[in-house]
Amino acid sequence: MNKKCIILLLMMFAVSAEAGERLDGNALKEFWEEKTIVGVHHKHGSIKTYHGADGTAHSVAERGKVRKGKWWIDEASNKKCIEWSHNKKRRCHYTESNGDGTYTLIHGKNGKRLVEISAVLDGNQL
Repeated sequence: MNKKCIILLLMMFAVSAEAGERLDGNALKEFWEEKTIVGVHHKHGSIKTYHGADGTAHSVAERGKVRKGKWWIDEASNKKCIEWSHNKKRRCHYTESNGDGTYTLIHGKNGKRLVEISAVLDGNQL
């Protein structure tokens, strides 16, 4: 019984140690580039966003909203940035692991959770 408890505690510690880890450097670029991100945006509901290797971004929300723009990695701050064509406002956010295979996009200034990412798919799967 004691061995089982110790193993269980070690497993719980290992998972929680990864939670809250922010991606940086090459890991950040590899996470986003040539990927379709599936998640839930705090304002727009379910969304899918594709991030092309050429810096293009294309997003489709469950409610029908379509956005196009450009994205890049700000290496100095370790943030993924995006600028949508419709408003030209630069938004830069942290990408954080939840420790369970999911991720969260965190507001770069106020730290609020913006998008809960449930899947990362290879290529453009919009």
